[in-house]
Amino acid sequence: MKIRPAKSSLVALAVAAACGVAAPALAQSANCLKPHPVGLGDTPFANLATYADQLSQSTSGFGEAYIHKAGWFAFTPDVTAQYVIGVCGASVDTKMALGFECPLGADLAWDVLGYNDDFCAFTGGSGLWASKLFPGNPGRPLNGQLHAGTTYLIAVGGYAFGTAPASGSLHIEMVPPPVDTCAAPVVGALGVNTLPMYATAPTLQVDCGGILYDVSKTSYLNFTAPYTGQFIAHTCAGTTDTVLAVLGSCGNGSSSLGCSDDACGSGSSVTFSATAGQTVSIGVGLYSPTAVPPATIAVAIEDAAPPVDPCASIRTLALGASTVALDSAMPDLVVPSTPDITVYKVNYFTFTAPQAGVYRIDTCADAAFDSIVLRAGACASGTSVTALNDDGCGISGGPSRLQFLSEAGETHVIGIGAWSAVEALPAQTTVAATFVAPLQEMCDAANIIEGVVGDNTVTMNLAYRALDLAGHCSLGSQAGNNRLACARIIRFTAAVTGDHIVGNCADTDPLGTNRADARIAVLTACGDPASAIGCDDDGCTNGAAPYTSELLFQATAGRTYYIAVGGFDESVAGPFRVTIEEPAANRQPADINRDGAVNAADLAELLGNWWGTGAADINRDGIVDGSDLALLLGAWG
Repeated sequence: MKIRPAKSSLVALAVAAACGVAAPALAQSANCLKPHPVGLGDTPFANLATYADQLSQSTSGFGEAYIHKAGWFAFTPDVTAQYVIGVCGASVDTKMALGFECPLGADLAWDVLGYNDDFCAFTGGSGLWASKLFPGNPGRPLNGQLHAGTTYLIAVGGYAFGTAPASGSLHIEMVPPPVDTCAAPVVGALGVNTLPMYATAPTLQVDCGGILYDVSKTSYLNFTAPYTGQFIAHTCAGTTDTVLAVLGSCGNGSSSLGCSDDACGSGSSVTFSATAGQTVSIGVGLYSPTAVPPATIAVAIEDAAPPVDPCASIRTLALGASTVALDSAMPDLVVPSTPDITVYKVNYFTFTAPQAGVYRIDTCADAAFDSIVLRAGACASGTSVTALNDDGCGISGGPSRLQFLSEAGETHVIGIGAWSAVEALPAQTTVAATFVAPLQEMCDAANIIEGVVGDNTVTMNLAYRALDLAGHCSLGSQAGNNRLACARIIRFTAAVTGDHIVGNCADTDPLGTNRADARIAVLTACGDPASAIGCDDDGCTNGAAPYTSELLFQATAGRTYYIAVGGFDESVAGPFRVTIEEPAANRQPADINRDGAVNAADLAELLGNWWGTGAADINRDGIVDGSDLALLLGAWG
């Protein structure tokens, strides 16, 4: 129940007049048609007991409410903006409203733009019984802008019929324009950071543990993790009632990585994970939309725990199955790819092959562990990863199995991590290391494929070494390296002299399983990269899927050539359909697609293979360019 003041300011004014003290000039108007003009700042006023009551009603549904003994004021802003209009400190319990036009009658509903009862204190006590209009005020908030040159009517009166006439000071001020705190966020670092706060900063909507918060007057600092690990951002040293959120992008509440309210008294604290070089946005605002922010807030960023060195306790795997402990505190590993692949919480092991051959590392015994298994040249080095597998055990969202070729005594770094960023690793898992098959030598008589004119089938097999052409034949800028993974040999003896074409242009990859990405080289000595007379990668497609290759080479009748065929890397599945074509009698070199005519189809193939190699290299100079285009146009028809 409200307690009303015992006496009004009018009594004090009467006493002052009786004692010969000059009373201040007060704004007074009982008539909406002749309101008292007011401006920015303070205007003293004193309503009289004879003033009429005014019924106020909002179309937004706050209901009907009389403003008793209402006095009228007119405010014409010079600047279009939001405004604060209040009578805090008034003599009695007040109500106030603002509208465009006068009501049709003193006791008729007056549709208003803003209405408030009881936002701030009055002089008779500490209760919030005086009134104030501002963006977000209770009742009908004065959220919209008031427009320059437009006159607005303000009615101020008492709470009830028996309330004494209101007096006090009508205060009007312009709300400063909002501050875009994401435009120039503070750069944060480990330690204590000073974050400026602004009364007109925006509100951040963010989900904190299932509760949707409107974080008021939010400022931001950007923090770039100096290493991969866990960090704590908090405002625990202060007394301001804050809400803190760690975001993936500034101002975007849906990108929340963590949020906190009242984790340490009225302060906030969030523990979050970040990888080295990752930048997060830390937003700090007020719990109360009506609270006035301090000039600054201290935001501390600390290590949640010392960074973990994933290579400090690397363990050894041996042939057979073993149970290994896993540490969820290990950092993530980013493997460069298109797009990049992130393996989370990677634990590292080494495996040394006792003999040359194909080996398998798997976590298949742990069906519930959604793992990724990788092989790398060095611990915690994404760029040294040569192979990885996800879900290779046949369970979608489950364990993984990786196979690779190793020389005898060769040591490999094995990484075991998680597919998901949010799920913890199991405390332990079973890792099996298995010898699958012995090494196969590409030039052993039993392994050589006898080539024929037409189609030749080449299967891929991890048991074959790669053929490295580095320093002998370049596969071009698109190749990334000059190796033919799991290289097989086709032995071909030319029956006629002239230009021969070898390639797998007819291969397709409709399921996108990296089946047809072949590389081809022609050698004069089996397995000897120094004897290469030509090589190609993607010559059929010029760097586009399915990445098939084609090579034109000059052969001499009766001479044997060794055609090496391999994959871009060990993940290429094959098999390849490798076609060998002899030179046709009087075949026109500009007839690239070998259909008997030089036309638009050949032009399209040449342009699609621009700066590439293959049959579109009409003049056989090693590159498809303007010289080849000129020859094609000269042979058109």
